[in-house]
Parts: sequence; C-alpha cells; structure tokens
Amino acid sequence: MIDETNTVERYEVVVAGAGPVGLSTALFLADRGVRVLVVDKRDPLSGPPRAGSSARTLELFRALGLGEHLDRLGWDGPAPLRSIVKDNAAGAVLHRAAPPARYAERLDTCSPIGIRRVLTQHELQRVALEHLRRRGGQVRFGVELVAATGDAESVRAKVIDVGTGRARELVSRYLIGADGARSRVRTLSGIDLPDRQVAARLNTAFFRADLAHLLPESATHACFIRNEHVYCTLFAKSAAGDRWSSHLMDYPGKPAELAQMAPEQTRRLLHAAIGDDTVPIELIECNAWEAAIGVASAFRRGRIFLAGDAAHVQSSAGGLGMNTGIQDGHNLAWKLAAVLRGQADDALLDSYEPERRAAAEASLALSLGMHRGYQDGQDTNELYARLAAGYLRGMMFHRYDSGAVITDEADAPDVLDDRAAPGYRLPHRWLADGARRRSTLDLAGTGWTLLTGPGGARWHESRTDDLRVRQLTPGLTGGAEVFTELAGTGPDGALLVRPDGFVAWRAPCLPADPAAAVRSALRALHWRA
Repeated sequence: MIDETNTVERYEVVVAGAGPVGLSTALFLADRGVRVLVVDKRDPLSGPPRAGSSARTLELFRALGLGEHLDRLGWDGPAPLRSIVKDNAAGAVLHRAAPPARYAERLDTCSPIGIRRVLTQHELQRVALEHLRRRGGQVRFGVELVAATGDAESVRAKVIDVGTGRARELVSRYLIGADGARSRVRTLSGIDLPDRQVAARLNTAFFRADLAHLLPESATHACFIRNEHVYCTLFAKSAAGDRWSSHLMDYPGKPAELAQMAPEQTRRLLHAAIGDDTVPIELIECNAWEAAIGVASAFRRGRIFLAGDAAHVQSSAGGLGMNTGIQDGHNLAWKLAAVLRGQADDALLDSYEPERRAAAEASLALSLGMHRGYQDGQDTNELYARLAAGYLRGMMFHRYDSGAVITDEADAPDVLDDRAAPGYRLPHRWLADGARRRSTLDLAGTGWTLLTGPGGARWHESRTDDLRVRQLTPGLTGGAEVFTELAGTGPDGALLVRPDGFVAWRAPCLPADPAAAVRSALRALHWRA
C-alpha cells in the first residue's frame, strides 16, 4: 500500500506527463474508449513552444478525423534538410543546402500531409488537449506523481496536489511515464539510461521580434548565422514571423560547463545574429541545457511503460525527438486498448519495446549525426546527402521486427522504394474516390484492415467485426498493376494492415480458404480471432 489516504480513484490507464507525448498518448487511448487520466505537476502550455511536428505525427492526428482542424492551425515552414547560412539575418545568403533530388522528391510525395506543414509543440498540445477532453479523457495540472508500484493486476500511484498538499491514490491497469528526460516514473521503476552521452551544452533563447522582412528565407529554410560574435540558429515559431527560437551554439568566451546566460548577454548575441541593434527584442526566456543522447535500458516494467524522453533522449538536431515520442504513444495505445478490451493477448504488449526501440535508435542516429555535423561546421549539402536516408528512416520508414509482425522472404524496401512490406508503414498513394482524392492510409483507417487487389474479391469472406476488407480496384488506383506494384503480390494477394498503419502480414496470392488464412495470421499476431 502506497498511501493510507482514503481518496482512491480508478482508471484503466494513467499517464504521467502532459507534454505533447503524454497528451497525444492519452488522446490515442481515449479515441479507442479507454478511461484515461493525465497528471502533470505543471501547466505544460505555460512555456514557449520548443519543437515542431513531422509529417508522420500529423498523419496520426489526421487519422483521428482532425485533418480540418490541423489545416486551420497549421502553417508551412521549412522542408526537412533545407537550410541557409548568413552572417546575419539582414545579410546575404552565403550558403544554401538541400537534400539530393531523389530524397527531396521522396519527402515531397511520401505522405498525404505536405512535408512543409507544421504545428508547433503548443499548437499540437492544444489540439490534443481539446480532443482528449471531448473524448472523455481527464487531465489535471498541478498534480505530481510521487510514488508508483505495480503487481500482476494493477498499478497503484500516489499523487500530490502541489497547491494544497492533498494526497490521492490512483489505481489503474497500466501506467505510462511520459514525464520527460528526468522521468520520475523511470526512476521509480528502476530503469536507467546506461549509455547517455552529452553531445553539447548550449543555450536556447525564445523571443518575439519582427524579423519576417529581414529573414524571408525562414519560411522555406532553417537559418544558421555565423559571424565573429555568434554561431547560432534563427528558427521561426509562427507563420507571421514574430516568434523565434535561437540555439546559441558558440560565441567568444563560451564556458565549457553548462551555464545560464544573463538576459543582457542573450540580447547582445541575438542582435549580433540579427545584424541590427535597433530591432526590438522581447526575450521570453533563455534556457541552458545539455543536448544528450541515450536510450533507456528498458521501456517496460510489468504494467508500467515509458514513452518519449522518458524512454529515449536526443538532441533537437533533426527535429524528430518529440515526434518519435508521439509515435511511441500511438504504438502503445492501440495495443493497450486491445488488451484492455479482451481483443488481444497480453503478449501483444511485448512488441512495444522492440518496435519502438528500433524507431528510437533510428531517430537518435540521425540526431547525433546532424548535431555533430552542425557543431563541426561540415558542408551542409554533404551532410544532408549523407543523412537524408537516415532522416526518412527516423521519421517514418523504420522497420518493426517483433511478435506483432509476420515477416516473409521478400527483400526489405529501401527508404526510396515505395513498396509495402511486413514491418513497415503502409506506403501512401493517392487514390481516386469519385470527385475527391483519398490516401491508401485513409483506406486502412485506424483498425485492422485487409487490402487486396482487383482479383481478390474472395478475401471479403474474412471480414469480421474487428477486420475490414478493402479492395483496390483499377477504378480506385487508376490501373490493374498499381496494387501488385505496391503490395509485391499477385492481383489476388493481400496486405494485413495493423491499427497503427504498419503492415503485419502479406499473402502473395489467394489461398483456398482466405478466411482461415486471415484467422491464422491474426492469432499468430496475438489477436483473438
């Protein structure tokens, strides 16, 4: 027993941490009908926005029916791996970099979301918070989780109201630690970060200034400033160009140790980066922080799971840290919901760590390579050429190899190869659906889906309450060969797509009993077919 308090509350899942990972995870759970509570000792919307969304993150929100909401809030920022170097914001462009053409084309066509479309961390959190509450999820700010123990049936957590000191006991089937790089849930679970390494120590300033007219390139490129006074970034945090962040990476006299920067020095360096001391700067804050890289020794202890920075920390270079964490939550949410509803065996949850560890390692490899390249002053065209495949792999083209995937003998696709394969996200292709376009991702939806080709009508016999069957006919795809090219099967073959959009199994052709074949595959994937 954690606490002798008489106040006990019961939920199916408790999420510690109301940052973008925690709120998104809770939203994905609530969307599947899970009774979920999020607690956080602070209001995570009170600070400046740090991160921005990737195309894959916006795909996940779009799948919840939030596409129109995202369109209203989102704006077009720089495409990945496009940058410029200037000696100050008002000066001329000294260097321009982009990925090799074939990678740029892949980025432009890999998703139904425009690759430049972005929401800031705060915009994404507000969307998640609003729609989490609409779906019945609960969120409490000013509530700190201070203890947690799990057994075979539940997790008991003690939380404290930071304003009143009142203690409560929360009893849940599962607990998710999405409480950041200094995760208390990770510590309470006895999990460490054994290989954590510090890539750099730096300061990041968040400020308001009217720079859009001085730095119009910020709408399409990440901007680096290098002069005798400072080496830093200038990243727009709004479509209007009035909110900014700047990583102050180097300057004369920079200390080797982590050190806070005085507001006067921060403004002086920012003015050196802008190139005009008369530009008013409203400094919001300047943080001293370590750009660390590391992966937790485990992502799970019994009924307690880790997600986001609690499971893996990385530099902001590459821009995938928050997004990798949100995908952790999405991967875990559909599995927890299935187990809680009795649709899947508990063994399905064993697939969470190997799948998301592989994704995290891909994301961290990109982040470390990008950070070292920027710190060492490498030519960015050469850097992007070397890391373009890594960016695509970290963003969405990583491979899952677990008990929730049935692999086959076919060659694994390269990140530039737009073919489906077990263990990989279903490729996006535009389909003609009457007067409107739909993506293959829309066809798959958020449940189990069997996609088949023009010769696969008999696969409809396998339809159940848990499984939809969708036939890609020439009328949808524009040609009989499109499905076979996409799926790597015959025209009567099939792809079994998981609720997270990853291909779980592939049938090269129609078997004698398609319904039995699908049931067998689902059982092998821990689903109670």
